[in-house]
Amino acid sequence: MLLESVAVRVFVPILLRFALAAVFIYHGLGKVGPEANFGFSWGDKMPDPPPKVIQALVAWGEVLGGAACALGILTRIAALGLAAIMVGAIVTVHGPHGFSMEHSGYEYNLVLIVVCLSLALLGPGTISLDRVIKVNMRGPAKY
Repeated sequence: MLLESVAVRVFVPILLRFALAAVFIYHGLGKVGPEANFGFSWGDKMPDPPPKVIQALVAWGEVLGGAACALGILTRIAALGLAAIMVGAIVTVHGPHGFSMEHSGYEYNLVLIVVCLSLALLGPGTISLDRVIKVNMRGPAKY
């Protein structure tokens, strides 16, 4: 029972946070480089590219949301923002291709949404900047 509690409070959130961070930082960095006009033109080769502002919001949202998850700061907000980006990817790109990832479907995006929502519900865990900030704002325990 104690081991389960420790796993849920400490290890599960770290695993979820780091997995999301790795995926979104990796994909986001490819969209914010100088060759992609720092996020404003990564999707220009798509058949129906999103507006430049949306491209920048998605690109920087992936990088900053991934970094926030890695650090455990504003974790729930970051996870929900990343989930929203994935919903947008399903609606605009992957949905028409069906479920299977083999056909550019939304299978992978759906898994990322579930991980994001799990992290949003579970929270950042005990090893996070969110927790450090909360403890520092609350002050020392009063007996």
